[in-house]
Amino acid sequence: MIAITASVVTLGCRLNQADSALICDRLRRCGFQIVDEDYEESPNLIIVNSCTVTATAARKTRQLLTSIRHRHPYAYIILTGCAADVDEDMKENSDCDILLPRAEKKNLESILERRFNIQHHEHKPSETGDESIFKEDAFAYYPFKSRANLKVQEGCNSFCSYCIVPYARGRERSRDPEEVMADFRQLLDAGFHEIVITGVNVCNYKCGKLDLIGLLEKLLAVEGDFRLRLGSTEPGEILPRLVDLMASTKRICDFLHLPLQAGTNEILKAMGRKYTREEYRDMVGYARSKMPYLHVGSDLIVGFPGETPELFEESCEFVKSMHFANLHVFPFSPRKGTKAEKLPGRISVDEMVRRVEATKPIKAACAAKFAKSLIGTEQSVLFERTLANNGYEGWSSNYVKVRTRSPKSILREIHTVRINAGNEENILSGKLVN
Repeated sequence: MIAITASVVTLGCRLNQADSALICDRLRRCGFQIVDEDYEESPNLIIVNSCTVTATAARKTRQLLTSIRHRHPYAYIILTGCAADVDEDMKENSDCDILLPRAEKKNLESILERRFNIQHHEHKPSETGDESIFKEDAFAYYPFKSRANLKVQEGCNSFCSYCIVPYARGRERSRDPEEVMADFRQLLDAGFHEIVITGVNVCNYKCGKLDLIGLLEKLLAVEGDFRLRLGSTEPGEILPRLVDLMASTKRICDFLHLPLQAGTNEILKAMGRKYTREEYRDMVGYARSKMPYLHVGSDLIVGFPGETPELFEESCEFVKSMHFANLHVFPFSPRKGTKAEKLPGRISVDEMVRRVEATKPIKAACAAKFAKSLIGTEQSVLFERTLANNGYEGWSSNYVKVRTRSPKSILREIHTVRINAGNEENILSGKLVN
C-alpha cells in the first residue's frame, strides 16, 4: 500500500513549532507519513502553519504559499496558524485549498477524511470543563529535530497596544498538567535531551493552584538525562521565584528571553507594557545576581508612534547598559485592529530603517561581550551537529554555539566543555571535561 505523505511547514515562533509538532502527531495517527516539504516526491498534503506578528511575517506567509503552490501544484494545501485567524486577505488566497483558523483546528481529521478517504481519528481537545484549561489530545512529534518544544500555555490577556497575538490566539489558557506530563515523558522516551517549555507567556501558566513553578518542579522530579529551557517569558511578579528555582538546579538552562520592547518609560506606557524600565533593570539584575553567566535575550521595537529621535537615543543608551546576550530588533509594524494602528506620531519607513541599522552595532557588541565572558568557564553543551575531523557542534545551557572534538560520538548528548577560545562569529571552542 502506498503511503499518503504529509508535510508541515512552520513560520514564526517556538509556539508555532510546538503547534506543528502536535499537528504532525494527529496526521500520523490518521495514517500519514510525515516528510520534509522537499521530499523526493511532492507530498500529498502540505499544512502551512503561519505567522502574522508583523507585516513582514504576514508577507512571508503569502510568499511561502505562492512558492509551495508553484513547487507542488497537485498537493492539497491547508493554511493554519495566526494568519488564518486575522489576515482577511487570506480568505481569498488561491494558493491554499482551505483555511483552518483556530476555532476549526478540531475539525482537521474530518476534513482529511473527506479529502483522502483515511481512517478518521476522533479528536477531542478542550474537554476540561474549564475554559482557562485546555487539552490537545495529541503529543508533540518531532521527526527531524534534536530538541523539542513542549507546549504548556496559550493565548494572552495583555493586549499591548501594538500586538496582534491576543486577537490571533485568544485569551490566556493553560494546558492540563496531566497531559503536559504525559507529553513530556513521551519526549524523553523519544530520546530528546533538551525540552523547551513553550507558550505565549509561560510565566502565566496557571491550573488551579499549580503555577509555572509547581509545573517545573513536577517536570524536574521525572528521572532522565534531560535539561529544560524556558521559552517566551515576560517581566512579572513570578520572575524572582522562577529565577530562584533556575539557580537551584543545573537541569534548567541559564537562559531567559525577556522582551523589553522599548528603553524609555514614555514609549513603554504608550505600548501598554506593565513595567517601567527601572523595574525591568531590577528584575534582570536580580537574575544575574543568582546566575552570573545567565543569557538574557530581549526584543526591541524601534519607530513606535511618538518615538522622537531623542527618545530613540535614550532607548539605545538603556539597551547598551543592559548588556543583553542577544537582541532581536523589529521596526514598528502597524497591525489592523490594534490600538497602535491609529496612534499619531507615525515614523517614516526610511527613518525606521535607519534606526534598525543604528541598533546593529549595539546588538553585535553585546553578543560578542557575552560570548567572550564565557572563556575560561565550564559549560554544559547539547551537541547537535557533526563536523570534520571528529568535530561536534552544539548549544550551551546559556545558548552560545560551542565546538569540540571527540574520538567517540557525542551527537545528541549533553557534555561539559571547558571553554578556551572564541571566534569572530561568537562560536566558542573547548575541551570535553572527563
